[in-house]
Amino acid sequence: MKPFILFINGSPRKNGRTLKYLKKVMEGAKKEGGKVKLIHLIDFKILPCLGCYSNSPKSCTFPCKQKDDMEKIYPLLLKANGIVLGSPSYWFSVSGLVKNFIDRLTCLENNGYLLEEKIFAAISSAQESGGDEVSHYLISVFNEMGCIIPPFATPFFNEKGIGTWQKKELEILGRNIVRMAKVVKMAKLL
Repeated sequence: MKPFILFINGSPRKNGRTLKYLKKVMEGAKKEGGKVKLIHLIDFKILPCLGCYSNSPKSCTFPCKQKDDMEKIYPLLLKANGIVLGSPSYWFSVSGLVKNFIDRLTCLENNGYLLEEKIFAAISSAQESGGDEVSHYLISVFNEMGCIIPPFATPFFNEKGIGTWQKKELEILGRNIVRMAKVVKMAKLL
């Protein structure tokens, strides 16, 4: 029973601090026996949400009417037992890549809460400040979509980077995600 954990880098930089922190969580997930996959949102063409839900909730369908690379990401999200999303802080909020991505998840929530019971954590990096706002925003969104939030699920870091205890917490987060995913899988079997 190897839970599949999807790691999503929402930074336009494929080798920046956000990825560095995601990799620490990945290490913990692997040590706990999780199967991990990393994607970079910058590699995908994700168009903005068309706002179908605002016209009528019934018009917000899955799959989404907007045709782009989200069609490649949706199956990964549905398969995943856990999701870890990293974003830098851009003016106290998520990157534009992440905002478009989140908006396009409306069809998953509106058509049966398809992310429900997935374990979710957020990672944020900030040059000066705003990292806590980003992490808490992401947790709020995914919790509203029915995801389960584990301990240590909102780490954020400023330009000083991470020290020994933060590295340990990121690894613990990775382990917690896999452990919780196993518990949810077991509960579904009962």
